Amino acid sequence: MEATRLLLLGILLTAFQAQSGELVLSQDLALGYAEPKLISHSSTTLILKYDDWSLSHRVVDSTAIYPKINLSGIEEVYLHSLFLPARRDSLPKWLQVLAEEQARQFGLPEGQVVEETVGNAKILGTYNQQNEEGYLFIFDRGAIHQMTIAGTEKQYKELIRNIRER
Repeated sequence: MEATRLLLLGILLTAFQAQSGELVLSQDLALGYAEPKLISHSSTTLILKYDDWSLSHRVVDSTAIYPKINLSGIEEVYLHSLFLPARRDSLPKWLQVLAEEQARQFGLPEGQVVEETVGNAKILGTYNQQNEEGYLFIFDRGAIHQMTIAGTEKQYKELIRNIRER
């Protein structure tokens, strides 16, 4: 009986250590995360640094996606079009070209597109094997969140699993 209790306690402590914090993304969403070595906030970007990988988060500013181009009002369609080429048809030709170029930088079309739903939020992203980087956009009601991970595909998938409803 005592051995079972100790085993259960060990499992609970391990699970607790794996998810030691919660980053509130919005009133509806949160990201569970393990304790990082370093947390840094620079301008509009939050960075969590670990031994062998890092995660950055920022809320997308439609006026800052491209210098001198204000994508206000079409930023969601534009960002969807990076991952879903059929969505580019609704964009002006010059913006379609920018979307194709950005998609290539993300490693698409070779990379697999991640499409998930958490509550009412939609997640689109991809992992670039060559650069060992993953990109996620979370379309929440009020904001678009961009997360970038420099690390393994396993860490990228774990990040996605840790996005949850509040």
